[in-house]
This record gives sequence, structure tokens and C-alpha cells, in this order.
Amino acid sequence: MTQLRKHRDAISNYFDHLTAGLGKRASSFMDIDAVSHDADTGRFLFQEFKQPDEPLHPAARMVLRDLAGLPRCTVWFVRRIDGHRIGWAAFGSGKTEETITEAEYCRRFLCWWHDKPHDTPAAVCDHTLTASDIPW
Repeated sequence: MTQLRKHRDAISNYFDHLTAGLGKRASSFMDIDAVSHDADTGRFLFQEFKQPDEPLHPAARMVLRDLAGLPRCTVWFVRRIDGHRIGWAAFGSGKTEETITEAEYCRRFLCWWHDKPHDTPAAVCDHTLTASDIPW
């Protein structure tokens, strides 16, 4: 559940109050930090961002794992570290968080847009998408 304790008037707190006690224990709604949608393929990329030492709550981990198991859904855990480094993991891959560079994160994001696995060689995913790539 999303609760912005620093901002008591946050909209998520309003709806948290309305749904308190409704539904199953350990089941509620949560925020996801970023959603990218490729309308051409019907694919989604969900990203959960964390600060350097911020933990991922076990309930959020469960939700993100289940979301990653849905067709056409990719889910990434992304942690800002320091010195232009990022902690990164793909839910459902069975691999643990790895440390990558900001450039590598951008390359993996671009590979996702090209519908290629994140470990695709750089030359395949090096074309930056522009407005001309979108069939308006």
C-alpha cells in the first residue's frame, strides 16, 4: 500500500483510508514508479525505483513478481547507487540485482523499446528512437 507519510494530504492516503480493512490481508494497492507502454505490441515495462539503501517491501516484491509473470509485462527493479551506478534486476529472470552503469541502463531501456532482451548486443539496440519511428 502506498502511504506518503510525509504528505498526509496525498491522494494515496485518501484512498488508503477508504479501503482500510477491505479485501484480503496483505493485499491492497501500491504505486509503481514508472510504466512504459508500447501500443504497437501491447507490451508494458513497469519499473520500481529505490534510493541507495531503501528496501523493497516483501509485499511489493510479491506483487512485482506476479506482475512480471503476466504476458507482455516486463518488470524491473532499479536502484540508484552512486557515482553513476545503478542496481538493476529483472523480475522473473531468476537473477539477483546487479550493478550497471547509467549508460547500460539506457541501453537496456532502448532494447526494451526494440522488443529485444536486455542482454542483446549493443549494436542491435543502438538506434535511438525518434518521432519518425512512431507510426502516427
